[in-house]
Amino acid sequence: MLALRESLLLPLDDLLAVTHEFINPDVSRSGLSRCLRRHRVPRLKELRLDQQEADRSKHKPFQDYEPGFIHFDLK
Repeated sequence: MLALRESLLLPLDDLLAVTHEFINPDVSRSGLSRCLRRHRVPRLKELRLDQQEADRSKHKPFQDYEPGFIHFDLK
């Protein structure tokens, strides 16, 4: 359940539906919520912000050149 929350970024109700269908049909919404809090899985908004920050860190800056060189990108 924890990996599903972090990888799919599902809200609690959708995560509950997936859990009912594939993992455990007897789980309750409050039990799932307590489980997420117990394992300190952040709220969905915080997860999305963390993922956006990770995506930003993947970008590489342009290479620094000595003065006098010109960089062209042809596409």
